[in-house]
Amino acid sequence: MWKTLPRSKTTNNIAYYKTGNGPAILMIHGVGLKLESWEPQIQSLSKEHTVFAIDLPGHGDSSQLNPVPSNIDSYTQQIKLFVDEVIPDTCIVIGHSLGALIAIRFAHLYKSRCDGVVALNCIHQRTKEAMSSVKLRAKKLATEGSKNIISNTLSRWFGENPTDCNLELAGICKQWLHDTNIKGYSDAYNIFAAENGVSEKILMMNNLPIAFITGTLDSNSTPLMSRDMAKISPFGMSEIIPGAGHMAQMSHTKEVNGILRSFALGIRN
Repeated sequence: MWKTLPRSKTTNNIAYYKTGNGPAILMIHGVGLKLESWEPQIQSLSKEHTVFAIDLPGHGDSSQLNPVPSNIDSYTQQIKLFVDEVIPDTCIVIGHSLGALIAIRFAHLYKSRCDGVVALNCIHQRTKEAMSSVKLRAKKLATEGSKNIISNTLSRWFGENPTDCNLELAGICKQWLHDTNIKGYSDAYNIFAAENGVSEKILMMNNLPIAFITGTLDSNSTPLMSRDMAKISPFGMSEIIPGAGHMAQMSHTKEVNGILRSFALGIRN
């Protein structure tokens, strides 16, 4: 697990990995990461689905956006171009962190291309203190580079003194963050820092099945946020994973995979 996966590329230079057979699932990672962060889910879901996992623009092997992205829709439009070129039918869209915001926005704008949404570790109504902190981190990344923020990022994701599995995962993510395209990383972080989260209006207008997943230890994408978003959404549900933090899909693969497979099965039936 966590090996580099082979990529294909679209005409607008989005790198992606495709595997499996069956109804389509599209997976969108978070800031500074790449499609390999979904590897356990790719292995699980591809048994019954055709899975497409992408590198966001400016991440992994995908080209940077030009002009510089101005908001979430800059990324959402790239997802639409990707889906139109590569996925012939409708799909379930699964996103993590920034990818969750993009997934929900995509479903809002292009309902006819989407069967359902899963949002992992998604933000909603950040506090003023949280907004100030993330904006400060984004500014620091833009001015000082990734070296000085990686350790703090890993502490938020895996704890101050990770052990055992989390220690290994922190090492893997450290390498990914170190290797990432700093310009693409910074561009995405600036967009993420400007977001207060999914609006109540968009959640209320969503008529698709949507699941919100987070961990009890995620202090930024909190269980309360997921529960509130699920209550607002007409067909929403929330799943809170005990002991998981911001990288639940990596640290708690069994739990996350079970939720995703159950959600996808419900869509098919």
